[in-house]
Amino acid sequence: MSRKSVQDMKASDVMSRKLITVEQDEDVSSAIGKMQKHDINEVPVISEDGNILGLVNYETLLKRRSIPMSTKVENVMAFPPRVDEDASVMDIAETMLSSGYRAVPVTDKERVVGIVSRTDLVNIIPALKILSGIEVNEIMTEAPHHIGEKDTIDQARSIMYKLDVRALPVTNGDENIVGVIGLKDLGKASFRKRDRATRGDSGGEQITAKIKVGSIMKSPPITITETQTIVEAVTLMNKNNISSVIVTEKDKPVGIVTQYDLIELIASFKHEEQVFVQISGLHEADPDAYDMMYELIQKNIKRVSKIVTPKIFTIHVTSQEAGSDHLSGDVTLRGRMTTEHELYYSTVTDWDIMKALSTMLSNIEKSIRKDKDKKVSADKRK
Repeated sequence: MSRKSVQDMKASDVMSRKLITVEQDEDVSSAIGKMQKHDINEVPVISEDGNILGLVNYETLLKRRSIPMSTKVENVMAFPPRVDEDASVMDIAETMLSSGYRAVPVTDKERVVGIVSRTDLVNIIPALKILSGIEVNEIMTEAPHHIGEKDTIDQARSIMYKLDVRALPVTNGDENIVGVIGLKDLGKASFRKRDRATRGDSGGEQITAKIKVGSIMKSPPITITETQTIVEAVTLMNKNNISSVIVTEKDKPVGIVTQYDLIELIASFKHEEQVFVQISGLHEADPDAYDMMYELIQKNIKRVSKIVTPKIFTIHVTSQEAGSDHLSGDVTLRGRMTTEHELYYSTVTDWDIMKALSTMLSNIEKSIRKDKDKKVSADKRK
C-alpha cells in the first residue's frame, strides 16, 4: 500500500474487488457454504444484472435460528449502508460503527464493484506513523467477559448477544485462558448441525445445545501483552485470520483488542465538530433510556469540548441478567471517549442506569481536567 495520509485514503484504495456473492434466488445453505469455503463473515446478495440487493452474514442468520436451510437469501438478507469509491476511509469507519456491520458494499450507482471489510480498514494501520506508538492498553477493553470450555455454544451465543460482542476468551477451571470462540465458530457449528437436521437427522437442533465450547474453540489462543503496540496486534490478526486478540497477564485474560477498537481509531481522524456517539447493549427494548442517556452525554460533551476535542464516545451497557430491564437492577456501563490526542475510560456499576452514566461522565471529565492541569503546570515550568 502506498504511504498516504489517512485523510487521503478512499474506498477504492482499500476495497476488495474479488467478490464472493450469492444471487437472490439462492438459498441459505448455498450462502453458508460460500462463507465457510472462503472463510468470510458475509456475502453480498446481487440481482441477475449485478445490482446490490443486500447482505447475508452469520450474525443475521444466528439471530433467526429456526429458518430452514432452503430459505431464499432474499428473505433473510440484511440491508447495510453502501458507499461509493470516493468515500474516505474515515467515513467508511464511521459508517461501520454507526450501523454495526462488519463490511459495507462499494457501489457505482446500484452496481456492486467491491466491498470494504473491517479487515481491509484495519490493514492500513501499520502504514500510519501517527498510530505506530499506541500501546494495546490504550485501546483494549479491560476485564473481558469469558466463558468456560465446558459451557455450551448456546450459552456462548447468549452471552455474545447480551454483551453485543463477537468473540469471547475461553478459560479452564483455574480461569487460565485456553482458547477463543467467535461468532464465525458458532455459525459453522450451528449450521453444520442444522444441515444434518435438514437431511433427516431430527436431533440436529438438540445437538447444538450440547456442543461444548472447548470442542469448537480456536486453541491455542492468540494473545498479546498490554505494552505491545496496536501494530503488533494487527499483525497477529492478519497472520492468524482473526478479528480479536486477547490481552493476557500470567495466562489470565485481562483485556481484549478487536477490529472494532481499531476502526474507532480510524474514525477519530475525521475532522468535524460532530462527536460520534454509540450506545450498545440496550437493544430495542430501551428507547427511552437511550434518549435520556444521549441527552446527558451531549451536555457533558459540550462542557469537555472547551478543554479537548472529543471525536468518539462509546458506551456498552451490561445488565446482571440477560433480558432484564436496564432501567432498574444492577447495571454496568463501560465508557470510552476518544479525543484528538488521548483516550479516556471509565467503568461504573450501579442499580440505576442514569446514575451510573452520570458517575461515568464525571469520572471521564475529571480525568480530562487533570490532564489539562498537568499540561498547564508543565508549560509554566518551561
